Amino acid sequence: MPVQIGGLVFALAWRPAAEWTGVRSETDVIRMLPESDQDAVGRMLLEGQATVRDVTEAAHDVLSLVTGRKWWEGHRLLQISVQPETLGHLALAGVDPWQRSAYEWCAATYALHTKHADEKARMKFDFQLSLPPRGYEDEWGSDGDNPEAVQKQLAAWMGG
Repeated sequence: MPVQIGGLVFALAWRPAAEWTGVRSETDVIRMLPESDQDAVGRMLLEGQATVRDVTEAAHDVLSLVTGRKWWEGHRLLQISVQPETLGHLALAGVDPWQRSAYEWCAATYALHTKHADEKARMKFDFQLSLPPRGYEDEWGSDGDNPEAVQKQLAAWMGG
């Protein structure tokens, strides 16, 4: 998978979902690059050829690509997936994080949490998943989300 930072493209090899569940920050995504590429990114930062924002955006792009969702949604699903009860259900269902992609693992986690949910509970889960982290609120509607639809979802979730 190509990772572009400061005009250079680095190659990130496929990794199983189990490795993606360990991502806690953008730096963890960069640590998945080969060591020589990590060194190159460090030099680019020191020499001003790339900024911390460039690295952060690249890590977010990677998380979006590997999970098939907005980066924060994919990250949340990865984190939810390793909670004991969720992980237990996934293990009992035979979903192996060492054999599955992050995309499949996130899809399985989502399916588990919405499987028996009624429409209101599913909408609540979707809404909570969709909220961007503090400081990234502007990205919430960046892919064409309809503000009226979001307001309608919020009203339904709140019981109105």
